[in-house]
Amino acid sequence: MTLNRYIPGYFAALALTVAVCAAAVFAVNAAVDPMWYFGGNKVGKVNYAFNERLSKVNLFLSRPHEYDCVIFGDSRATLLPEQAIEGYRCFNFAFSAGKAEEAVAYARYIAERGFRPRLVIMGVPASAFRDRIGHVDIPSFIRELDDPKPAWLTYLSFDALSMSWRTLFSTSPLDRVYSLDFECRIASGAPVYDPAKPIPDMMAGRFTGTHRVQFYDDMRAIFPQAELLGYVPPVSAWAIDGYDKAGWLQEYVTAIQLASEKFDRFADFGVPSPLTIDPGNTYDGTHYSEEANRRVAAALFHPEREEALDLKRIDAARMLSIYRDRLASYRAELFAGVGG
Repeated sequence: MTLNRYIPGYFAALALTVAVCAAAVFAVNAAVDPMWYFGGNKVGKVNYAFNERLSKVNLFLSRPHEYDCVIFGDSRATLLPEQAIEGYRCFNFAFSAGKAEEAVAYARYIAERGFRPRLVIMGVPASAFRDRIGHVDIPSFIRELDDPKPAWLTYLSFDALSMSWRTLFSTSPLDRVYSLDFECRIASGAPVYDPAKPIPDMMAGRFTGTHRVQFYDDMRAIFPQAELLGYVPPVSAWAIDGYDKAGWLQEYVTAIQLASEKFDRFADFGVPSPLTIDPGNTYDGTHYSEEANRRVAAALFHPEREEALDLKRIDAARMLSIYRDRLASYRAELFAGVGG
């Protein structure tokens, strides 16, 4: 009988303890905000990218009316500074390993919510046209045009608490981080690019998957009112030289040229140039520095400013000729970069 008297108090104390712990977990997660529901980290100086496919949706949905431009692409395009696109208010929806099919799904998702951009920018690396590109990763809520998991449910989890802890006290899961205003930057401790070392997966497959250009038609159908601008992100001149030596350069430029036909504007920053012959501009040969990407952003509408190519003005044969002429002009630098 005496024991029974204490049972209600025990359960009340247990419930209070659980509630206090849950509130504390939520408070920490909301303050650090690793999934970007509430505008990002309010405690530290950076935002880590734990799941860009979810966190960027949360960030966009918190302020969709601020934008009239959207950027899609893979991790290389995440480094394109949205604030530097003159005349537009862009949201950078690019994410790691992003593919054109995934971009179309995200475009359809935000269009369903009333988003009507004036400009759509798409990063179009030649790797998008390899014969095999890996699986497509589209979250179920994007496919079903549903709301993402609510913040209260996400932030009551210890998984989210682990992300918050890592944000405050550990290293980034990627070689990229986001500033407090969500500009993507190279993380401290990122590797130093050595042209003598082959870029991982550089020769992972031929550029024969050109059927995927159909996804750019889908993008135009979703946003018919928007100007569609494509660009090839910078890639190391040593990689381009490797494709030429392997006999792959012609199919490389053919794939990119075919893609360019789907866009209103198309700039190729992957052609050998002062930007791509300088190994100090990149940490791995494909991801370029903030300063390099600011230069790209400033030249998107005027690619000649960075010795990039306007592919709306030249055909594939002329493009291939320019690539080979540029490689020849940089032969001394290419040779020196690999220890020649």
